[in-house]
Amino acid sequence: MNQDVTAAILDAEKQRCAAMLKNDPAGLDAILDPRLSFAHATGAVDDKAAYLAKMAEGKIDYIAIEWNDPVVTALGDAHALLNGRMGTHVRVNGVEKQLDNRVTTVWAAGDKGWRLLAFQSTPMKLA
Repeated sequence: MNQDVTAAILDAEKQRCAAMLKNDPAGLDAILDPRLSFAHATGAVDDKAAYLAKMAEGKIDYIAIEWNDPVVTALGDAHALLNGRMGTHVRVNGVEKQLDNRVTTVWAAGDKGWRLLAFQSTPMKLA
């Protein structure tokens, strides 16, 4: 496994989480791929525009994010997976939630660096 890819993906994810915690749609825009597919733990799926709109409108407000056991897998030179367990404290439409999810992300390399192409979140516990 290429250590440079691992470091680059973990750094990109750290930047993404920081932008989410700051509620920074411009910062997120820079790290999200235009083809983004963001599958929430509820089963709802947003494209990039819808996800950024929810952030800008305050419908999603991230309070804390913690990754556990992240594993990066390179898929050639231009794509990589990041898997792990993510604990998230978030406010959705004004309702606070503590999420414990297994997360799979797909990253794509391009002219502007690594960008998040896909996000899939699966609850560890079903309510």
